[in-house]
Amino acid sequence: MLPKTWSVGSKPVNPQGDRPFATRRKRPFWLLFWLALPVVLWWSFREIPPREVWATLGSLQLDSVLILVSLNAAILLLFSSRWWLILRTQGYARSYISLVGYRLAGFGITYFTPGPQLGGEPLQVYLLHRRQGVPSTTAVASVTLDKMLELLANFTFLLGGVATIMAAGLFPRPSSLALLFVPLGLLALPIGYLIALWNGRLPFTRMFARFSLAFPRSSWLPQAQAIALSAESQIAQFCKDHPWALVQALFLSFMIWAALILEFGLALHFLGLRLALPQIIVLLTAARLAFLLPIPAGLGTLEAGQVLATQALGLNPVVGISLSLLIRARDIGLGALGLWWGGVLSR
Repeated sequence: MLPKTWSVGSKPVNPQGDRPFATRRKRPFWLLFWLALPVVLWWSFREIPPREVWATLGSLQLDSVLILVSLNAAILLLFSSRWWLILRTQGYARSYISLVGYRLAGFGITYFTPGPQLGGEPLQVYLLHRRQGVPSTTAVASVTLDKMLELLANFTFLLGGVATIMAAGLFPRPSSLALLFVPLGLLALPIGYLIALWNGRLPFTRMFARFSLAFPRSSWLPQAQAIALSAESQIAQFCKDHPWALVQALFLSFMIWAALILEFGLALHFLGLRLALPQIIVLLTAARLAFLLPIPAGLGTLEAGQVLATQALGLNPVVGISLSLLIRARDIGLGALGLWWGGVLSR
């Protein structure tokens, strides 16, 4: 995948210090951004009695916990099915369990770093190339296509979730319409990228070509352009030559989301709420929106979103906070396991 940031050449330096002006200008914004997190957390918990939260979590029976753990393990295995299918179609059938481990390692980075749903892909490429002998450009192509299909499925669900919120009339219509533009804009990104590839346009290749012209002294931009050219050409060829594989990959995306909705609904059921499917989708949509902001692990936004969503549905916000803590315990555990496993595999 492509690096998140890069720097080329020298930057203006403040005469009063050695920090660039751009860094000094951005600092107040990021400082306020991070200082706002404790405020968001405080707002989420301000009227929630901790004893009720612990009592709600303590009401979980051992068999319920085991069911959730088993279902999460199955979902973890299912997450790598689309990537395995893409690689197999490309002619690189590799160990499914190995791919599960690589994806888990990538999740560890994605979860604990700022940025919406991205971050661990370079590690997946590195491990696939180093440990499975897949050519680097093919590894980049497989991870990129898998990520685009994942984003396509995720943003499609968000669009459906926001439409469900609008249909339920939980928020004023102008606010709901404004919110609708978020998933529509996000959904346009993977769709537009895949359409561009289908029509022979190579967006990342062209981007790196322009950067190479703007920064001719850069040593890594020409190499990045060559990798992007090979990877995007492979993705475009894949889409044209293997439409049935794309259909299968999209079906797997549907299966993953069906399993996620089932797991979320069961968690709410075990916490004492028996909700209809539209209500489950509203709460799950709020949880997914929380991870779109550039905050590691959705810290604060997940809790606040669940409180707002449960209150909008006329439910006890204690359950929203309890569910948030349950989600966070699961994700931190998987993320920590992924970081550890990624470190083991990278040695």
